[in-house]
Amino acid sequence: MSRVFFLLLTTIVVFANCKDPKHRRLDSEKGLKVRFEIKNFEDKMGECEKQDGSCAQIDMVYPIVTDGVAAVKQAINDSIYNYLINILVFEEYHGDNTQAALSIEAKSFFKEWQTARDESADSLGNSNWEVSVTGEVGLHTPKVVSITLGAYSYAGGAHPNSFVSVKNFDLKTGKTLSWKDIITDLNALEKLAAQEFKKARELPLDADLIAEGYFWEGKFTLPTNFELQKDGIYFWYNPYEAAAYAFGPTDFIISYKDLEKLVKKEVIF
Repeated sequence: MSRVFFLLLTTIVVFANCKDPKHRRLDSEKGLKVRFEIKNFEDKMGECEKQDGSCAQIDMVYPIVTDGVAAVKQAINDSIYNYLINILVFEEYHGDNTQAALSIEAKSFFKEWQTARDESADSLGNSNWEVSVTGEVGLHTPKVVSITLGAYSYAGGAHPNSFVSVKNFDLKTGKTLSWKDIITDLNALEKLAAQEFKKARELPLDADLIAEGYFWEGKFTLPTNFELQKDGIYFWYNPYEAAAYAFGPTDFIISYKDLEKLVKKEVIF
């Protein structure tokens, strides 16, 4: 089982067994440019203590930079808070990316829940809303750091949503790294990744992914989320990104050895 997939499963059950302290400082290796602390944001409303009570609850465990160059610290923390806030809002968020803003949007989330609950008081639908996030620091070198955030949310609808976001940051600027920043030839990477995708899905290597029900836009694409790891690059396709929800996520790793000159290792290490 992959580390990212394990993180997503941990997120789904976080309400049942999350006992993390509200603030936990992470050990840093000598020479690293930023230092992280694990924080917890939790709140709830309604009859959450009752087995059949109507309830809305939020539980987020996530890393935040506490020490480092000010501009880098702000860039990374802005990105993390923006992600957390956007899970709670129902329209694209354009406000401040701070702990205070997260608290404000949590209140708005509960207000939306109250409205929806009152409007559906006579229905038999599930009136319980919940949002859970579990985040952790992965690869951390003097040049880059990878942050993985697994999220589970339900705010009405046919089913809950579970998804993962991976952010790889340049520790010189705080910029979120894209595929172009670390890969020398994207077309060559797509060909290699398409073969690995088929292996992960247990498809023949000569299979037509479009005919098999993947990639509705008509061509194979690299995932939005990838994680830089010690020995290779981890690829993660969220549900809906490459296939229907029922297919679930797709994930695999390509080693630096197999990537050869396609990856700019000097950017990472």
